[in-house]
Amino acid sequence: MNEKELKDEELNQEEEQSVIFKQPVRFGWIDFIINFVFSLIMIVSIYFFAYREKPEDISLWITSIFVTILPLLLFANRAFKEFVYTRDYIEIKGQTIRYRSSPLITTGLRTKKGEIQIREIKKFGLSKIPRKLSFDLFKHKKKAMLVISLKSGKEYFFGEYIENDDLAEICIYIKDIYPKAKLVTNLAEDYPDLANKQKKLASLKQKKAVEDDEDIEGAGYRKR
Repeated sequence: MNEKELKDEELNQEEEQSVIFKQPVRFGWIDFIINFVFSLIMIVSIYFFAYREKPEDISLWITSIFVTILPLLLFANRAFKEFVYTRDYIEIKGQTIRYRSSPLITTGLRTKKGEIQIREIKKFGLSKIPRKLSFDLFKHKKKAMLVISLKSGKEYFFGEYIENDDLAEICIYIKDIYPKAKLVTNLAEDYPDLANKQKKLASLKQKKAVEDDEDIEGAGYRKR
């Protein structure tokens, strides 16, 4: 096996290895309970409007749809997403970010999932989640999500249920993997506890580089 094939094999092994994997942490139950309770109220309302009252006027039917079925769809959708948020994750694997993210009602309705090539990132950072329409977020005023802008102009934001420290650690890894990407958040100022973690990651990287050099020297010695 020549040197080029060895390098290709090493790259493939790096692509298969997960550099970092973060899962969500629930930061409140108030929103879930409210959405669940309102879903039950809407179900009861549908029974009274459609089956018990049995309106004959079409305008009453239209009114009943707007005041029962549409709110039910909204509240049930939110309750379901906040119940299955545990399936979310953010993973860096090789040069790729893979993610699944359940949005809050202030950040969308559809579950976001996909992958992003790190070398396509132009800038990235953390952005505070708006607290409107969320009772849980009033206790977590600094709760953030990860925002990534690509060179193509596309923008992604996800990680609403991922802890801030985990999101900041992901930012550190992205910057380490692709230094050309601009980190727009001052992690040392906004998240001072991560300063030591950043130094630790840098020292681990330096230690790994030294170990790799020693392995190469040993291999050369064995060949001689």
